[in-house]
Amino acid sequence: LAALWTWQEKTIPQMQTALVAIIGDNTATPPVVGQEEAASAAEQVMLAARGNWDAQLDVLHSRTVQGVSMIKNKFRGNAAKLAVVGGLTARGSSRKETLDEALAWESAWAQADPAWAPLPANTLAAFKTLRNQCEEGLRTAYTDAQSAWREQTGKLADLVRVMEDINQAWYADATTVFPAGTAEGDMIRGTIPTTYNPPPPPAPPAPPAP
Repeated sequence: LAALWTWQEKTIPQMQTALVAIIGDNTATPPVVGQEEAASAAEQVMLAARGNWDAQLDVLHSRTVQGVSMIKNKFRGNAAKLAVVGGLTARGSSRKETLDEALAWESAWAQADPAWAPLPANTLAAFKTLRNQCEEGLRTAYTDAQSAWREQTGKLADLVRVMEDINQAWYADATTVFPAGTAEGDMIRGTIPTTYNPPPPPAPPAPPAP
């Protein structure tokens, strides 16, 4: 349509630039990284940080379970010691519960018998190091990565909103300049979708064989 009509708001190169900011351009030299790719990369970093944190939380939980169970058995005949450890639990199903139970176990362990260890590798010092790592380092790394991902997805959402506004304004003007029934008007209406029809969800997996 460029030979017949020039839009009053933006030129074609300006609209292309707005699109490239979202989807990038691998044919450019150097390639242009779009915001979609930046958001995806930030998401991968966030998922990796979350995976690292959860993996160490699983180790922390298993060591808590091990210690709580074994020390109760160790002091089953010692009422004073059992009073320190008897109320401990290790049934956490969330990150917070896992960390809370680990801290409670660490504190009771230090009071009951800090020199004792369920297994040679599961000492009080090693447990405290692991808990601090889960509480501080890995948690902070995940939180920072999550914040960075949210920032990138926010930027992407802003760019998409601007692009959608541009698209709708252009379409409204173009269909006014070229009415239905004209070759150009029919081409515009038949080429540019104005509704979004998402693809159907994938079929559920087949049930397991009996």
